[in-house]
Amino acid sequence: MYGILDNATEKVLGETREFAVERAIDTLRKRLMTSPEPVKLTLAQALDVAAENSRDFQRQKEGLYLAALSLTGTLNDFRLRFGGGGSATSDGTSDITNDVTLSEDLSASASSVVGTSVVVNFVETFMRSVINGGQFDGSSILNLTLTQPLLRGAGRHIAREPLTQSERNVIYAIRDFERFRSQFAIDLVADYWNVVQQMSDLENVEATYNSLRLSRIKDEELQLAGRRTIVDLGRSKQSEFSANAQRVRAKNTLESTLDSFKLTLGLPVTAVIELDPAELTKLVEEGVEPVKLSEQQALSLALSRRLDYRTTVDEVEDVGRRVLIAEDALNFGLDFTAAISVPSSQGSSLDLDWSKINWSAGVDLNLFLDRIPLRNAYRSQLITFDVALRAREQAEDQLTASVRRSLRDIGAALDTFSIQTVAVELAGKRVEATTDLYAAGRVPALDKLDAQDSYLQAQLNYNAAIVSYAIARLQLMNNLEAIHLQSQGLRFDMSLPMPKPVAE
Repeated sequence: MYGILDNATEKVLGETREFAVERAIDTLRKRLMTSPEPVKLTLAQALDVAAENSRDFQRQKEGLYLAALSLTGTLNDFRLRFGGGGSATSDGTSDITNDVTLSEDLSASASSVVGTSVVVNFVETFMRSVINGGQFDGSSILNLTLTQPLLRGAGRHIAREPLTQSERNVIYAIRDFERFRSQFAIDLVADYWNVVQQMSDLENVEATYNSLRLSRIKDEELQLAGRRTIVDLGRSKQSEFSANAQRVRAKNTLESTLDSFKLTLGLPVTAVIELDPAELTKLVEEGVEPVKLSEQQALSLALSRRLDYRTTVDEVEDVGRRVLIAEDALNFGLDFTAAISVPSSQGSSLDLDWSKINWSAGVDLNLFLDRIPLRNAYRSQLITFDVALRAREQAEDQLTASVRRSLRDIGAALDTFSIQTVAVELAGKRVEATTDLYAAGRVPALDKLDAQDSYLQAQLNYNAAIVSYAIARLQLMNNLEAIHLQSQGLRFDMSLPMPKPVAE
């Protein structure tokens, strides 16, 4: 089974990949079910946990295994197959006769990729009259039958079609599995980054809330001293209440997002896990940079590399073969048949008498006068072929749209990052200036509170731009089939460069 997958994987990816459908025994899920202690997960560890515990990932592995299992069944149809069995019966009439019959048979059959079918059958029978005390009388016979289609069903491309399609189905399953692995890994990384971004956002919101709370306390003291108006104090309280409500919403959103992430990992939602905020720091340190690929170069790379698109193209060929098979089925059935039968020697059931061979040879003709089902099947395949052509066109259009969307997302994230970088700097200076002016009584509370709100939004938008760029870049890499995962699991090098354009 695994040998089939190894050979097919090497054909698809140019290398072998270790594969096991069995689930791990000692999983993090089981440990978390028995331990209340929190578990810290880095991004790389989260990918390992998903590969070990994710139900979706396990289903994909099982689907790939079943494709290989189906191929073994088809291969068996073209191998030498043996059969055998036996029977014992007793029959009689009152106390006059009572006969016992023992029978056993052995058979072998084989089908070739050119349509030839050979069946060999050996039957041995023993019979004894119990009441009369007779001896066992035995007889045996060897039969061999050969059938070769001459018209309908003749030819290697017709007879071998089930095996051809099963082999290609394994190739498709491997492509689907690799596409799933890369997309699943990217989605997990994006979810992880979204969680740590929300963790950072919550910290910023809480810091703003604490600042506004302290500012409100100070304004209360100044208002009692007659240095602040009741209007300024009211605005401070309203801003504090708004910041507190925003803090509650941010915390609730973070907890909901974290629960969804646990489900994706295959962990119980009650598990206590802690993600590494340093992953967001890494993204900030890496910064952003333009993608040095034109739209046309990116499209050429995607169309030449994407595994799922290659499968869609190959499926057109599959349907084309089925059209030829349906056309072949319109022919008359003309089969050459030959058979020999060798009886046992007289007095011996095990010795065959080769001098008494019976043989026959001839042809079987089937005119298939009821042509309606055959015609309908053929025309149905013609329509299916046209459907496959349209599916290929649609796949190309969808792939083009995905690449264009990824490029736009990267461009938008770059622009947003540039804008928010300046916005954070300006908002920070504005907070410092308005805080000093407010303390000196030269500006109303509204200006200071508005500056603090603008600074918070700039911080949140800055983090969102960083994460949006990183996710868009990974998605573009995946659209270009440039994500190279390790042989097992879901880890990959996120610093891989963009692939080079296809040579003109």
